[in-house]
Amino acid sequence: MSQIKILETISETPYSRVSFCYLNNVKAVLKTKKEAIITNSIATELKIHQFLNKYDLCPEILDYDLLNNRIIYEYIEYPVENSEYNQVFLEILGKALSKLHSLNYKTLAVDTFEEKIESYRNILSTSNAIEIQESFALFDKLYKNRRKLTFCHNDLSPMNVFFDEKLKFIDWEYAGLNLPIYEIALIKKSFKFSSDQLNIFLKAYGQDFNPSEIEEFEVLVGFVEKIWQKVTNKLKSNQ
Repeated sequence: MSQIKILETISETPYSRVSFCYLNNVKAVLKTKKEAIITNSIATELKIHQFLNKYDLCPEILDYDLLNNRIIYEYIEYPVENSEYNQVFLEILGKALSKLHSLNYKTLAVDTFEEKIESYRNILSTSNAIEIQESFALFDKLYKNRRKLTFCHNDLSPMNVFFDEKLKFIDWEYAGLNLPIYEIALIKKSFKFSSDQLNIFLKAYGQDFNPSEIEEFEVLVGFVEKIWQKVTNKLKSNQ
């Protein structure tokens, strides 16, 4: 039987808690799911890790307990948060994201981003706030003519990207099928890329995107962040 010793909490949201731990005397990371109303279940996250593991895009799963809603994955160092985004890093990030977006996801049962947004819309259905209405209106406009969907992380902030000898993505709570340009815009916004940094990143990614369209999706990313906070507050008030 595995022996787990919890050390300290790294992060906590209404939906999950992430902690450093020792698994059989080996330092690791423990994630415990608390709520999965608007996030992927722990079983789905496990399947995503197992799917991505052969592509070396995420930490290795060391242990899991679906009954108690927890997974334990390998401890990795060097988050890129607060790092300088030099050309080497930007090129590696661009290539890694391109690799993620090119995967054949047909065997992976995950929600689309549109389905996730619809769940937000349902939770906030009684809200008359203009900002919320404008947010959903922009989403409807940009997703009206659906283009090719790819498998996306959907929450690639610097704290979810680790880079030592290899680059790996963590925290797949919101992963699903989405338009790749949304993830491009999200990364540009969360990493605060300059125009030059964005160009290096996109060149490594290997596909051109209309700059004005990226900016429009970047506005949507900001709206989605606010919607997520409204949804979180609403769910907490209903508890």
